[in-house]
Amino acid sequence: MKICRKIYFVIHFLFFFSLSEAQTTIILQENFTNYLGTSATVPAGWNFSYNGNYTSSTFSGNSGPNSYKFGATAARIITPKFSNADSVLFWLKGSATDTLSFLTVEETSDSISWSSISKIIPIPTTGTTFRLPVKNSSIELRFTYTKSAGNLAFDDFALLRDSTLASGGWIKVYFNHPVNTSVSTGANAIYLNQTIDDTLVRYIDSAKYSIDVAVYNYSQSPSIANISGAINNAYSRGVKIRWIYDGSSTNSGLAQLNANIKTLASPTSGNYGIMHDKFMVVDVNSPNQKDAIVWTASSNWNYQQFYNDVNNYVIIQDKNIANAYTTEFNEMWGGTALAPDTILSKFGPYKTNNTFHVFYVGGKKVEVYFRPTDSAASHLLSSIKSADNDLYFGIYAFNYNTTADSIKSRIQKGIYTAGIMDAWSQTYSPYTTLQPMMGSNLKIFSNTPTLYHNKFLIADPCNSLSDPLVVTGTYNWTNSAETKNDENMLIIHDDSIANMFYQSFYQNFLDLGGTLSACTPTGINEISEDEIKNFPNPSEGKFQVSILKSQVSSLEIYNVMGEKIYSLSPSGGGAGGGLTIDLSSQPNGIYFLQTNSGGKHFTSKIIIQH
Repeated sequence: MKICRKIYFVIHFLFFFSLSEAQTTIILQENFTNYLGTSATVPAGWNFSYNGNYTSSTFSGNSGPNSYKFGATAARIITPKFSNADSVLFWLKGSATDTLSFLTVEETSDSISWSSISKIIPIPTTGTTFRLPVKNSSIELRFTYTKSAGNLAFDDFALLRDSTLASGGWIKVYFNHPVNTSVSTGANAIYLNQTIDDTLVRYIDSAKYSIDVAVYNYSQSPSIANISGAINNAYSRGVKIRWIYDGSSTNSGLAQLNANIKTLASPTSGNYGIMHDKFMVVDVNSPNQKDAIVWTASSNWNYQQFYNDVNNYVIIQDKNIANAYTTEFNEMWGGTALAPDTILSKFGPYKTNNTFHVFYVGGKKVEVYFRPTDSAASHLLSSIKSADNDLYFGIYAFNYNTTADSIKSRIQKGIYTAGIMDAWSQTYSPYTTLQPMMGSNLKIFSNTPTLYHNKFLIADPCNSLSDPLVVTGTYNWTNSAETKNDENMLIIHDDSIANMFYQSFYQNFLDLGGTLSACTPTGINEISEDEIKNFPNPSEGKFQVSILKSQVSSLEIYNVMGEKIYSLSPSGGGAGGGLTIDLSSQPNGIYFLQTNSGGKHFTSKIIIQH
């Protein structure tokens, strides 16, 4: 029997947890506190064409006096150089400005050519915080004031990384070995019995504009669906095809591609490991964003991997995530052209951290990381440490001691843990570390020549109050994966998907002669989504909260900065009633709805997309 150690009043603080999820890293910040309006006090690295400041709190942001003063037409400031930002935050307030005055925000990737991010018109006359997107390739920002009347206070500047991106897309997960739906909590895991290859071909057949493939190893045989044939057919109907493969692997299937399709092998030098990615991006630039598809997870493309080795598959319909994978592909390819540029292409440790990492797909938080630039190990460790109730893992290659120590620490804290390792990992120290503690809860998969090729971790599938999540992708828990190889990792925060992976793990564990207690989801102080719903979601800001069973004693909505933007006094609607909430004045983004109803608590994400 598992020990449910969650402190249930934590739901009161779920907002703070959600806030920390959506927090970004500040990579450049300036509050102008020490700026006195003179050239001698210009902050280091900044370039001001005009010097002037406000010293009153009335014309300063939350940091307090002072602020920068745009006091003349064409007054311009340029930021210090930076890298890998994805958004900019700043505070703005006009003083006696008119409707013709405006602020232009621009970015550059070479300090020569500038492109517009936004034109802020009219200027707000009350203090307003703006958050605007920034391209990952940008290295400087420029702010220019066009004055008709009045001046402009500018304060609390911050460049941010890892901002959240939201869409209404979907996520599908499949398994190529039997699953056990007896432990399903509502959505059954899908076992594609020898049809994974057919499913892959169907996605290739759906392509209208482009297909980018980055797969470690591909071999075609009569025993699997004709992948090369599907790719060639797509090329013949005008789909743009690009293919990256590992230069040290055979990849015999590439010989069957149309000779005009461009391919690129990864380096084979001693400083580089392997191109271990296994992903495909379809129609990333389609006019219809619902066409954009990413296919990824643990499997190479051949008969052994599709039919025999134990693997999982994740398909995501989301343009934002497709863009992230395409950015990673382009970095290895050397650009966006149909032909690779071997001078500009970067693999492994030579790449940069240049993609968004946090997304919301149909309300589900998804993190995307690429190695070795994005510190995947730290995010894996954070996922392990997040487990408050139970923890499961299935891994092919495991020799990274830090990960084993983190799992050991959770076991020592009473977290129920079970795992499966492929026999490849049995000779390494993580097995020696974990086996004495886990005993029969650690199984070795030794069905040679079949491999247990998964690379996943499941945290808290038995506790829906504790951010159930799944870590999956190509990333083995090895030193090479962390420092040399090209890898991709997904972290999906969703109780339903966590349970699907648990259904697969449960059956895998039984097949190895193991015994697990069936997962019993917690139910203390939970409130069902059948009782309270907010819809439509996403919306343009106006939505309804349905109250079907009891009165709401409190309802509050927060933005990702932790600011309360809406509250309802104790009363609310009665059974069968409802509330209409209008947040249409709020900018696009993620918000958090908290309700207290009948002593139960419910927190949900609200997505606003204008």
